[in-house]
Amino acid sequence: MPRVSDAYREARRDEIGRAALRCLERNGVRDTSIADIVEESGLSTGAIYSHFSNKAELARYVVGRFLFPRVDALEAAGSRGHVMPPREILRGMLSVFSEAGLSTSLVVQFWGEAMVDPDLHAEMLRTAGHLLASLTAAVTPWARDRAEAAGGRVTSADVNALAADTARTIATLAQGYVANTAVFGPRDVSAYIDSATALLAE
Repeated sequence: MPRVSDAYREARRDEIGRAALRCLERNGVRDTSIADIVEESGLSTGAIYSHFSNKAELARYVVGRFLFPRVDALEAAGSRGHVMPPREILRGMLSVFSEAGLSTSLVVQFWGEAMVDPDLHAEMLRTAGHLLASLTAAVTPWARDRAEAAGGRVTSADVNALAADTARTIATLAQGYVANTAVFGPRDVSAYIDSATALLAE
Protein backbone atom coordinates (compact mmCIF):
# COMPACT_ATOMS: atom_id res chain seq x y z
CA MET A 1 0.00 0.00 0.00
CA PRO A 2 1.52 3.38 -0.97
CA ARG A 3 2.38 5.70 1.88
CA VAL A 4 0.14 8.76 2.22
CA SER A 5 2.21 11.92 1.79
CA ASP A 6 2.22 14.77 4.28
CA ALA A 7 0.97 17.07 1.52
CA TYR A 8 -2.01 14.79 0.89
CA ARG A 9 -2.83 14.61 4.60
CA GLU A 10 -2.62 18.39 4.91
CA ALA A 11 -4.87 18.87 1.86
CA ARG A 12 -7.41 16.43 3.30
CA ARG A 13 -7.27 18.15 6.68
CA ASP A 14 -7.85 21.50 4.98
CA GLU A 15 -10.79 20.04 3.02
CA ILE A 16 -12.37 18.77 6.24
CA GLY A 17 -11.59 22.02 8.03
CA ARG A 18 -13.31 24.06 5.33
CA ALA A 19 -16.37 21.79 5.50
CA ALA A 20 -16.39 22.17 9.29
CA LEU A 21 -16.21 25.96 9.01
CA ARG A 22 -19.20 25.99 6.68
CA CYS A 23 -21.16 23.91 9.21
CA LEU A 24 -20.04 26.04 12.14
CA GLU A 25 -21.01 29.26 10.41
CA ARG A 26 -24.39 27.83 9.33
CA ASN A 27 -25.37 25.96 12.53
CA GLY A 28 -23.30 27.66 15.20
CA VAL A 29 -20.48 26.19 17.30
CA ARG A 30 -22.76 24.65 19.93
CA ASP A 31 -25.10 22.93 17.45
CA THR A 32 -22.52 21.57 15.00
CA SER A 33 -21.86 17.84 15.32
CA ILE A 34 -19.38 15.49 13.73
CA ALA A 35 -22.33 14.03 11.79
CA ASP A 36 -22.94 17.47 10.27
CA ILE A 37 -19.31 17.70 9.16
CA VAL A 38 -19.45 14.17 7.73
CA GLU A 39 -22.49 15.11 5.66
CA GLU A 40 -21.00 18.43 4.55
CA SER A 41 -17.65 16.96 3.54
CA GLY A 42 -18.93 13.74 1.99
CA LEU A 43 -16.23 11.81 3.85
CA SER A 44 -16.48 9.01 6.37
CA THR A 45 -16.82 9.49 10.11
CA GLY A 46 -13.44 7.81 10.53
CA ALA A 47 -11.81 10.28 8.16
CA ILE A 48 -13.20 13.19 10.16
CA TYR A 49 -12.15 11.78 13.53
CA SER A 50 -8.65 11.12 12.24
CA HIS A 51 -8.23 14.90 11.93
CA PHE A 52 -10.72 16.49 14.35
CA SER A 53 -12.03 14.58 17.33
CA ASN A 54 -13.53 17.54 19.20
CA LYS A 55 -14.28 21.26 18.94
CA ALA A 56 -11.00 22.21 20.58
CA GLU A 57 -9.18 20.64 17.64
CA LEU A 58 -11.42 22.58 15.25
CA ALA A 59 -10.55 25.78 17.11
CA ARG A 60 -6.85 24.87 16.84
CA TYR A 61 -7.31 24.42 13.10
CA VAL A 62 -9.01 27.82 12.72
CA VAL A 63 -6.29 29.76 14.53
CA GLY A 64 -3.49 27.69 13.02
CA ARG A 65 -4.85 28.04 9.49
CA PHE A 66 -5.77 31.72 9.58
CA LEU A 67 -4.49 33.70 12.59
CA PHE A 68 -1.11 32.22 13.52
CA PRO A 69 0.51 32.60 10.08
CA ARG A 70 -0.34 36.31 10.17
CA VAL A 71 0.89 37.00 13.70
CA ASP A 72 3.95 34.80 13.16
CA ALA A 73 4.85 36.91 10.11
CA LEU A 74 4.52 40.06 12.23
CA GLU A 75 6.70 38.44 14.91
CA ALA A 76 9.34 37.53 12.32
CA ALA A 77 9.42 41.11 11.04
CA GLY A 78 9.88 42.42 14.57
CA SER A 79 12.62 39.88 15.26
CA ARG A 80 14.47 41.21 12.20
CA GLY A 81 14.34 44.67 13.76
CA HIS A 82 11.62 46.07 11.49
CA VAL A 83 9.92 48.96 13.30
CA MET A 84 6.13 48.72 13.04
CA PRO A 85 3.88 51.16 14.88
CA PRO A 86 1.17 49.46 16.97
CA ARG A 87 -1.58 50.54 14.55
CA GLU A 88 0.27 48.86 11.67
CA ILE A 89 0.51 45.64 13.67
CA LEU A 90 -3.18 45.83 14.58
CA ARG A 91 -4.11 46.43 10.93
CA GLY A 92 -1.98 43.50 9.79
CA MET A 93 -3.61 41.24 12.35
CA LEU A 94 -7.21 42.26 11.65
CA SER A 95 -6.93 42.18 7.87
CA VAL A 96 -7.02 38.37 8.11
CA PHE A 97 -10.80 38.54 8.54
CA SER A 98 -11.48 40.25 5.22
CA GLU A 99 -8.70 38.50 3.30
CA ALA A 100 -9.53 34.97 4.48
CA GLY A 101 -13.29 35.47 4.78
CA LEU A 102 -13.15 34.38 8.41
CA SER A 103 -16.31 35.13 10.39
CA THR A 104 -15.90 37.24 13.52
CA SER A 105 -19.19 35.77 14.75
CA LEU A 106 -17.61 32.33 14.68
CA VAL A 107 -14.68 33.54 16.78
CA VAL A 108 -17.04 35.03 19.37
CA GLN A 109 -18.97 31.74 19.51
CA PHE A 110 -15.75 29.86 20.20
CA TRP A 111 -14.97 32.33 22.99
CA GLY A 112 -18.39 31.71 24.54
CA GLU A 113 -18.08 27.93 24.33
CA ALA A 114 -14.60 28.15 25.86
CA MET A 115 -16.18 29.46 29.06
CA VAL A 116 -17.95 26.12 29.62
CA ASP A 117 -15.85 23.59 27.68
CA PRO A 118 -12.55 22.75 29.44
CA ASP A 119 -10.84 21.58 26.24
CA LEU A 120 -11.83 24.73 24.39
CA HIS A 121 -10.80 26.84 27.38
CA ALA A 122 -7.34 25.28 27.37
CA GLU A 123 -7.09 25.92 23.62
CA MET A 124 -8.14 29.54 24.10
CA LEU A 125 -5.42 30.05 26.72
CA ARG A 126 -2.83 28.44 24.43
CA THR A 127 -3.90 30.71 21.58
CA ALA A 128 -3.81 33.79 23.80
CA GLY A 129 -0.30 32.95 24.99
CA HIS A 130 0.95 32.48 21.43
CA LEU A 131 -0.76 35.68 20.31
CA LEU A 132 0.69 37.84 23.10
CA ALA A 133 4.20 36.44 22.61
CA SER A 134 4.06 37.12 18.86
CA LEU A 135 2.65 40.62 19.28
CA THR A 136 5.25 41.44 21.92
CA ALA A 137 8.08 40.41 19.60
CA ALA A 138 6.49 42.34 16.72
CA VAL A 139 6.21 45.58 18.66
CA THR A 140 9.59 45.39 20.47
CA PRO A 141 11.60 47.43 17.90
CA TRP A 142 8.97 50.19 18.10
CA ALA A 143 9.05 50.04 21.92
CA ARG A 144 12.84 50.37 21.87
CA ASP A 145 12.66 53.43 19.61
CA ARG A 146 9.92 54.96 21.76
CA ALA A 147 11.87 54.40 24.98
CA GLU A 148 15.06 55.84 23.50
CA ALA A 149 13.20 58.89 22.15
CA ALA A 150 11.97 59.64 25.68
CA GLY A 151 15.58 60.18 26.74
CA GLY A 152 17.43 58.98 29.80
CA ARG A 153 18.86 55.55 30.46
CA VAL A 154 16.94 52.80 28.67
CA THR A 155 17.13 49.25 29.99
CA SER A 156 16.01 46.00 28.42
CA ALA A 157 13.47 45.71 31.23
CA ASP A 158 11.95 49.08 30.22
CA VAL A 159 11.69 48.04 26.58
CA ASN A 160 10.27 44.62 27.44
CA ALA A 161 7.66 46.12 29.78
CA LEU A 162 6.53 48.67 27.19
CA ALA A 163 6.39 46.01 24.46
CA ALA A 164 4.37 43.61 26.64
CA ASP A 165 1.93 46.32 27.71
CA THR A 166 1.48 47.55 24.13
CA ALA A 167 0.99 44.00 22.85
CA ARG A 168 -1.80 43.47 25.34
CA THR A 169 -3.46 46.72 24.24
CA ILE A 170 -3.22 45.66 20.58
CA ALA A 171 -4.88 42.35 21.50
CA THR A 172 -7.58 44.23 23.41
CA LEU A 173 -8.35 46.45 20.41
CA ALA A 174 -8.42 43.39 18.15
CA GLN A 175 -10.89 41.66 20.46
CA GLY A 176 -13.01 44.81 20.43
CA TYR A 177 -13.12 44.76 16.63
CA VAL A 178 -14.08 41.08 16.58
CA ALA A 179 -16.88 41.50 19.13
CA ASN A 180 -18.15 44.74 17.57
CA THR A 181 -18.37 43.40 14.03
CA ALA A 182 -19.92 40.14 15.22
CA VAL A 183 -22.75 42.14 16.81
CA PHE A 184 -23.12 45.22 14.58
CA GLY A 185 -21.88 43.93 11.24
CA PRO A 186 -18.81 44.50 9.04
CA ARG A 187 -16.58 47.52 9.54
CA ASP A 188 -13.58 48.64 7.57
CA VAL A 189 -10.41 47.84 9.52
CA SER A 190 -8.67 51.12 8.69
CA ALA A 191 -11.77 53.12 9.66
CA TYR A 192 -11.92 51.25 12.98
CA ILE A 193 -8.25 51.92 13.74
CA ASP A 194 -8.48 55.58 12.71
CA SER A 195 -11.55 56.06 14.90
CA ALA A 196 -9.95 54.37 17.90
CA THR A 197 -6.74 56.39 17.44
CA ALA A 198 -8.65 59.68 17.26
CA LEU A 199 -10.76 58.83 20.29
CA LEU A 200 -7.79 57.81 22.45
CA ALA A 201 -5.86 60.93 21.44
CA GLU A 202 -8.55 63.18 22.95
